[in-house]
Amino acid sequence: MNTFIIIAIIIVSVALIGIVLIQNAKGGGLASNVGVSSQMFGGVKKQSDLVEKITWGLIIALFILCLGSGFNFNAGNSGSDQGPRVEIPAGTSQPATPAQGLPAAPQQ
Repeated sequence: MNTFIIIAIIIVSVALIGIVLIQNAKGGGLASNVGVSSQMFGGVKKQSDLVEKITWGLIIALFILCLGSGFNFNAGNSGSDQGPRVEIPAGTSQPATPAQGLPAAPQQ
């Protein structure tokens, strides 16, 4: 499931990059060159609306996928960042060791 979400995020991201490169805020992007033949019939306005709707759809899809991946990846985490636990058999004693990063107390 994690692999599917990662692949979907990559695909949506690449598609979003392509759609953003097609449009231009000043109207001079690639979308204006594609719609040159239909300028007399109002096709450019419809085409820019379509590009804008696709952009918003991809943004929403990316947002949902990122939220889903965060919940999915955290679901497998037990909440313990201490690493693997080592069980010590009963009846055996182990010398006390200082905590990691702290110096040992002087012997008196």
